Amino acid sequence: MLTLNDIGNTGSASFEQPLDMLLACHDKIRRFCDQLDKLPGYISEHGVNDAVKNTIDGVIRYFDVAGPAHHIDEEEELFPILLERVPTAAPRIEQLEAEHGYLHSCWNAIRDDLRALRNGELDSISENAVAEFVRQYREHAASEEAWLIPTAAATLNAEELRNAGLRMAQRRQQAC
Repeated sequence: MLTLNDIGNTGSASFEQPLDMLLACHDKIRRFCDQLDKLPGYISEHGVNDAVKNTIDGVIRYFDVAGPAHHIDEEEELFPILLERVPTAAPRIEQLEAEHGYLHSCWNAIRDDLRALRNGELDSISENAVAEFVRQYREHAASEEAWLIPTAAATLNAEELRNAGLRMAQRRQQAC
């Protein structure tokens, strides 16, 4: 089994190290959240220009495809094993699953506005909706990094992690 010290020390993340890949996804999530955070202020100063449109395209692509895939990876590869082997895991896993659902709801609430903004149908986006989505996602990632990733590292063996990584990679190939 891996220790927490092994996580994050493999250079660039790959599906061969699925927990590192999940952590790398959290880093990407934070970068896209940073972009979203800056968007309302930038738009009020510069309007919806090509930079805004490109940012919106990237944010939508990420949270429509990679975000849900990341949640599925956790729900299908980590949660079942943790529920089976860690007696105290159920409440935390239920909370993480509920957060996944809430994050999807928050995303749906701003996605259509982002598209309308990009297409010139809106002049601005709700700073409150964006701030709520960004806050929730940052807190969720931090929670997973504090409990889920270390618990998975201590619980799953090398073969289980290897198989999880293979399935994660297959999901990405099927999505293309």
